[in-house]
Amino acid sequence: MTPSTTLLERRGEIDRRLETALERADEHSVALAASTVDACPDRWYGQLVALSHAAIADKPASDAILSASAAVELLRGYCRLRTELLIQLADNRAHSLTGDPANALLAGDYLNSAAYTALAEAGNHHLEDALQALIAVSESLVDAFDAKYVRSVDDHSFLDDTVGSIGEGAAVIGITLAGGDTTRKEDFATLGRGFSTAYQIRRILNADSDGAVPTIAPPRFDTAALRQHGARHFREATHALGRLSDSADIEPLRNFVNTLCDQDNGF
Repeated sequence: MTPSTTLLERRGEIDRRLETALERADEHSVALAASTVDACPDRWYGQLVALSHAAIADKPASDAILSASAAVELLRGYCRLRTELLIQLADNRAHSLTGDPANALLAGDYLNSAAYTALAEAGNHHLEDALQALIAVSESLVDAFDAKYVRSVDDHSFLDDTVGSIGEGAAVIGITLAGGDTTRKEDFATLGRGFSTAYQIRRILNADSDGAVPTIAPPRFDTAALRQHGARHFREATHALGRLSDSADIEPLRNFVNTLCDQDNGF
């Protein structure tokens, strides 16, 4: 198990790697990529990579883990931009998005490419397996966009297959780089997907009070149903976390996700 690092310290390290990945931000489309990444300063997914890794690793987190954290945050930015673009181009949706579609498309492509470049810089001997996990997330995102805006899949499934998929990939990449065995992979995948979906739903429900912009979901949704969906994911993720308590150092991860707790609504 690894020595503790504060969330603030780790966020600073992830931010520095993101700055390096986005150093060409003088170009307009790449400037949009940089501002999109900056619009999500919590580094939820990057922290999830590092904390999942720390839960089972025998050695302290290395530069490889921080590079992987940055990679997942870049893919998060890609997901946000693609979602905004598709909402903007959907004729049947009311929205306030007025950006240049061409710039959004180029910026999204840049973020997607930069995510793979950042992960490749990790240099870990489990890199190939981690790369496969990142590819799986990318494929899930593409399928989700197709399902939502071509076949009109429901909003809950869209959240599961976008933010949920990124969260699952973050946790799996973290334990993969730690040399994690497959017996624990399913539980880490469940907690990554569940907590991340619940986290995004919490942001959507609190948008009016905390300023969060719900760009990963359509602007119209059933509040009660969305809350129930988030609560179910939170319970499933919590159970998965509990199953890991005998074989992993889960307390830092538990403390991190407990920021989702709500005395009135359960998450």
